[in-house]
Amino acid sequence: MIAISCKNDGGRRFRRNCVLGAAVLATLAVSFNIGPAMADSQSDAQATTEQVATKLTTARPYPLSAMNDSSERTNLTERLLRMNDPNKIGYVTLLTQNGQVLASFTIKGKVSSTGSQLTNTQNIESAYSNSAVAVDSMGDDGSYGPEEGGDNGIFFFTTAGVLIEYNGLWSYSDAPQVITTAPIVVLPMNSQPTSTAHILGSQPALPVAPQQ
Repeated sequence: MIAISCKNDGGRRFRRNCVLGAAVLATLAVSFNIGPAMADSQSDAQATTEQVATKLTTARPYPLSAMNDSSERTNLTERLLRMNDPNKIGYVTLLTQNGQVLASFTIKGKVSSTGSQLTNTQNIESAYSNSAVAVDSMGDDGSYGPEEGGDNGIFFFTTAGVLIEYNGLWSYSDAPQVITTAPIVVLPMNSQPTSTAHILGSQPALPVAPQQ
C-alpha cells in the first residue's frame, strides 16, 4: 500500500509538499501497476463524495450575494500589516511543557520560525526524461538537514538586539503580558548581543539603476 503523509508546518510548504506527494504517488501508481480493484474503490468513493457535495450545496448554497466582506481576511490583513513592521514592539513568554514560565521578553519585530529561509527549500529535478522529483535544497547556511530548532523552533530579537531561539511552548502579544509566576530564566536589562549583522532597523538597499 502506498500512502502520503503530509506534515502541516503552517504554510505554503505544507501545501506544496502535499501536491508534490500526490504527483509522486500518481507516478508510482503507474510504475507499480496498481490493480483495477483499488482504482474502482477509489472511483466509487470519489463519486459518492461528489454526490454528497452536490446534494449539500444544493440544499445550502453558498451565500454569494451576501458575502461583501470577510472577517477572516480582515484579521489576516491586520495581522500581516502589524507583524510586517520591523520596529513593532511585542512581548513573548516562553513556557515549559508543564506550564511553568521559563522566561519573558520584550521583543522588536516578529517571532520567526527557525525552519524558514530566504532561499527555496526544495528543488525540482528531472530523475528521468518524463518525470520530476522534489529534493531538499541547501539551506541558507550552506548545509543540508533540519535547523537546530527542529520543527517547532522559533527565534526573535529583544529590543536590545539579543537573539533568542526556542523550541517549546510560547505565547506572543503586542501588549504587555502579566506574569503571575517568577520566570526560571531572566535576561539582565543591560544584556547586549555578542555580535550583530547591522541589519535590524536598517532600510533595504535600493536597486541600482543600470547605466545607459
